[in-house]
Amino acid sequence: MRRLGVCRALTVVSLLVAGVGLPALGAAAVPAGAGVAGIPAVPAADSRLEIALTAVSPAIARPGQKVTISGTVSNRGTSTVPRATVQAVLGNEPLAMREDVERWAESSGPAQGTVVGRQQMRAGLAPGGSAAFRIDIAGAAGLRTPAYGALPLSIEVGGTSLRTFVGYQRQKEYQPLRVAWAVPLTLDADPDLFGERGEVRGQAWETALGAGSRLARVVESTESSPVTWAIDPTLLPSLLPEEAEGTGSTEPAAPPAAPPAEDTAENAAREAMEQRIRASAATHTPWVLPDTDADVAAVADTGSSSGLASSLVARSLPVARAVDGRADVAWPADGRHTAPRESALRRLFVRPRLAGQVAAQSTLPLDAGTQNAHRRSSDGLPVLAYDDELSALFAQTATAESAVLNAQRFIADSAALLDERPGTPDRSVLVAAPRSFNPDPTAAAAFLRTAATVPWLAPVSTSMLLGEAARAVPMPKQVATRPSPTTTPGATGTPGATPTPAAAPVDPYAGSRPVLTRARLGGLEQDLRTVRGVALIREDGDSFSRTWVRATEQLSSTRWRISRSGWANLNGRVKAATDETTSSIKVSRSNINFLAETGRLQVTVTNDLDVAVENVKLTLEPANPRLRIDSQPPVMRIGANSRATAVVSVTTLAAGPVPIRTTLTTPDGTVIGQGANVLVQVTPTGDWVYWTLGGVAGIILVLGIWRSVRRKPAPVNAAEPTPSAKGAA
Repeated sequence: MRRLGVCRALTVVSLLVAGVGLPALGAAAVPAGAGVAGIPAVPAADSRLEIALTAVSPAIARPGQKVTISGTVSNRGTSTVPRATVQAVLGNEPLAMREDVERWAESSGPAQGTVVGRQQMRAGLAPGGSAAFRIDIAGAAGLRTPAYGALPLSIEVGGTSLRTFVGYQRQKEYQPLRVAWAVPLTLDADPDLFGERGEVRGQAWETALGAGSRLARVVESTESSPVTWAIDPTLLPSLLPEEAEGTGSTEPAAPPAAPPAEDTAENAAREAMEQRIRASAATHTPWVLPDTDADVAAVADTGSSSGLASSLVARSLPVARAVDGRADVAWPADGRHTAPRESALRRLFVRPRLAGQVAAQSTLPLDAGTQNAHRRSSDGLPVLAYDDELSALFAQTATAESAVLNAQRFIADSAALLDERPGTPDRSVLVAAPRSFNPDPTAAAAFLRTAATVPWLAPVSTSMLLGEAARAVPMPKQVATRPSPTTTPGATGTPGATPTPAAAPVDPYAGSRPVLTRARLGGLEQDLRTVRGVALIREDGDSFSRTWVRATEQLSSTRWRISRSGWANLNGRVKAATDETTSSIKVSRSNINFLAETGRLQVTVTNDLDVAVENVKLTLEPANPRLRIDSQPPVMRIGANSRATAVVSVTTLAAGPVPIRTTLTTPDGTVIGQGANVLVQVTPTGDWVYWTLGGVAGIILVLGIWRSVRRKPAPVNAAEPTPSAKGAA
């Protein structure tokens, strides 16, 4: 399988030369046919030279036109490089096949061929200095026998070379390839975008959507070109159904209430990006991805029927209607298409029904010895297959120099693709940027304009390709798949080779492992139920629900494939938010002596949150039948950082200890808080108690009366004189 080199994505060729002569840019271009022997001798030097292309004009040479190649030579060494010559060498290698194009692009060092242009520098090049060059190639369209194609060129100075191409056409001897473009508009994997509202979150949204952000660069690069946008509905929040419901409603959300002051930065960034996308969406035949750019490939591969994933798919439908787009095209991040995955995707895409899938051409069989973008699976699903190599070249437009270099290789590679079957009509090719697409706006826009000038590439819409795919001959059901060319070979280590950084994937999503597993999907759905249940009892429930339901839904996004730590971070925040509520509401543990047949028990519930809770339901369950709960307590409201007492009627049936298990729940039955066992020591009473108490009282009464009757009169005071008889007489 052909592989794209990172060195071709780099815009600069850097080489340690053992000896270089560098003159001043001023000599006229030599006529075609001048020999390589004209290269001056290479003096010894300790310089490190870099060549960079800045322009090739025109991109496609016509008969009689000269081609001008502009660029710079830089001295990264520690000593001055004397005057030398920069020249363009037309290689001897034919470019009959795509492998030939790759071989030339990945080669290094001076080429064997003919010098077709030259310019001499006017002065030496000091350390750290650079100078521009401009080489004219006369009659470029007549330098090769085929009527159209690409010229293999090596731009050389001393032992340093940069391999590139120049397209040409003398006459049209082919049926043009129809080309369509697709670019995803999706968010980066930043957990700070979805979490606690405040300054950190607002800054994260400004970074993700503001001027100079990756997403802003993608939009700017493609706004003026006929490119299909694949949009994550998260970028169009005003068009989404109520996020907290997650039901897939087809009605748009109600206008949001005025945001808190700390959300001003976030809302400003989101509104500006939404307005920009909606203003241009109609001209970009938009696809609307499942909400959050849900990882439908991972869900499909688990074999589970996820209600969350289905609702995220359904939620994209009203957004698609609002932007005059479609929501029935699946775009798996890894680019794979298999029959089992197709069946699983059909189960997820119920409303809307699945109408197509985007897949990497490398995962599909060749179509009659070549390839077409519009394919149809054995089960009848339209498949749009993007060309891996051409797509990777488009993706590597992060700088102006890389865009120029890759645009020229794009021309050569597309010509070789056309030559596989030049006389076959209605062939098509799809160029799709990865979700990680991070272009330089000016450079990427120039790349698209260059591609638009290639005469053998005719623009076509993705909608037309989907229609043709529905009528295509079905592919074989059982096929071997080819690996996607996601990595690049390193440098060869030969003199004059371009130093290549550690191999890295062109599309980090292509070889990524999904974060979502069957267990994690089940966990997310449980977390959603918990968040919604907790929101029902919090006084700030609406705000809590909007924040944490949305954060939980975002954990199903494709973007976490390249940031597993980000997924873990956000998942931890969701759990912490719910755990704060569930751990802050608790039943006080207590021991109670109950000395009656019937009566009331009191149970205390505390709330350590900074917000009040309401509609908290306390349920008591005796562990044995010695005690019966006659009626459960009513729902409770507990103020912030306070406590409340629940009163419950009970009946005792037998003496002994009775542990009572307590449970706190929300109105929808979600278990919250921390229950505690209340131990009740039951001592029930009967009628004998009252007879005994009455008897004791009677005895006490009788004893009192008896003592009163038996009491003797009080003796006469001895000090008082006794009257005499005489005196009495």
